[in-house]
Amino acid sequence: MMSFTQLERRQEQLDAEEQAAIEKDQWIADEAERLLYFFPEQLYAFRHWNLHPEVKSCCACKGADNTYQDFILRLAYLQAERNYDLQVVLGWEEPAS
Repeated sequence: MMSFTQLERRQEQLDAEEQAAIEKDQWIADEAERLLYFFPEQLYAFRHWNLHPEVKSCCACKGADNTYQDFILRLAYLQAERNYDLQVVLGWEEPAS
C-alpha cells in the first residue's frame, strides 16, 4: 500500500504532467494561429495562381471553401507541432521554415 506522502507526490507529478500538456497544447494553438496568418483566408486567392484548369474547377465546386479552411487548419497545426518539437523540445530559437 502506498503511504499518504507517496500518493501526494504522485498527485503532484500527475498535476505537473497535466499542466505541461495544457501548456504544450496552448503553445501549439498559438503557433498554428500565427501560421494561419500567412495563408490566404479564402480559397479564391489560390485560383489566381498558375493552376491547371482542372484544379481551378475543383476549387470552384460546392464545399471547396469549407474544405480549404479544414486543409489550411490541419497544415498549420501539423507545422505548429513540428515547430514545438524543434523550438521547445530541441531548443531552436527561430521558427522553422
